[in-house]
Amino acid sequence: MQLKLSFVAGLIATSALAVAAPVEQERGINIEISKRATLTKAGTSEIDWTKVDAHMSSLRAKYAKNFANYEKNTGKVHPQKRELPEHLAKRATGTVSLTDQQGGELWTGTMAYGTPAQSFPIDFDTGSSDTLVNPGAYTPSKSSTSKTNGDQFSTAYGDGTTAQGTIYTDTVHIAGLSAANTAIGVSNTQFIDSSEGSQGISGMALPQLAAFGSKYLPYFYSLKNAGAVSSGKFQFDLRTSGSTLFLGGTNSAKYSTTPIYQSLDSSQGFWQVPASVNGQSIESIVDTGTTIIVAPTSQAKQLFAKLGLPTFTQDGSTYAYYNCNSPPTITFKYGSYSKSLSAATTSFGTTNNGDCVLSIAGGDVGVNAWVTGDSWLQNTVAIFDTDNNRVGFANKA
Repeated sequence: MQLKLSFVAGLIATSALAVAAPVEQERGINIEISKRATLTKAGTSEIDWTKVDAHMSSLRAKYAKNFANYEKNTGKVHPQKRELPEHLAKRATGTVSLTDQQGGELWTGTMAYGTPAQSFPIDFDTGSSDTLVNPGAYTPSKSSTSKTNGDQFSTAYGDGTTAQGTIYTDTVHIAGLSAANTAIGVSNTQFIDSSEGSQGISGMALPQLAAFGSKYLPYFYSLKNAGAVSSGKFQFDLRTSGSTLFLGGTNSAKYSTTPIYQSLDSSQGFWQVPASVNGQSIESIVDTGTTIIVAPTSQAKQLFAKLGLPTFTQDGSTYAYYNCNSPPTITFKYGSYSKSLSAATTSFGTTNNGDCVLSIAGGDVGVNAWVTGDSWLQNTVAIFDTDNNRVGFANKA
């Protein structure tokens, strides 16, 4: 899921949201977002399997690196790590280059570093924790506030594609907010296709997953610690049109029910909470860096069997399909919050025979949890709370 963000600077006054239904936190920075790409062939609803296969390879690579970062930072093996079959493990160190992977997966917006500020488009991902840019996107020597002690970073994406370079700290600027001494990694080589509109990746997961190590906080934590935001919350509201990201609080004008929260174990680094799907208990990692919902294969097959759906295998992953006129009911439940996928989000495209393919795939990406992305997020307002280590959901207004 690749989306373009157009940042709108300025605080949202409390009075401007007074007419909204449930009031929880009303200060912050509102960011308009719009959808840019899908996993289907241009101009059709037919799935482009080259894009899908690249997407799955990207997830394997990302989670393999997340677990490596976690072990480096904590000295422990991540409790959700799952060993991949040998043929898939090789793909986690890569089969598809990052320039192919990134199309249609992340949120793209504008960020700036330095004094004077140097702006660049960048992808935002709640499934990783570092800010990395291509060479030339940010030039430390042009900033009077840039610093480095020579620390290096190395992180792998896809088949042999890596980002390696030097970690700097500088003043970050985003949507009118600023925080000094915020980490940014400048790669020695281009690791993301700038023709797609992005010059890097900026993670919004927890510090335990940082490739930079525990002494370099993700940018949102730097904003919070600097007092640049009034709350350690950020909110995603993804719609066909009028989508928004809200930094530093929640925007109650965007939801119609009181948010229901699930606590998470922040020591694990992911936005991971318990949930259920049609009564089947799961662990859910809420990840804006994935388009569909990816479950461990055995757990996905359990759901497919319960729904009575036929399946097929594509590049090692299992998919289910159905008559587009009779979509199955898929209901996610987080605590007392329950929501079914809309008819539009129950499928992410069609086969060449015109059948709808379920937006839940069985794919071993190295994690014993469901990676719940765009197909879920389009149905709800998602709130990420770094102050209280929890994830919340509410119905859209």
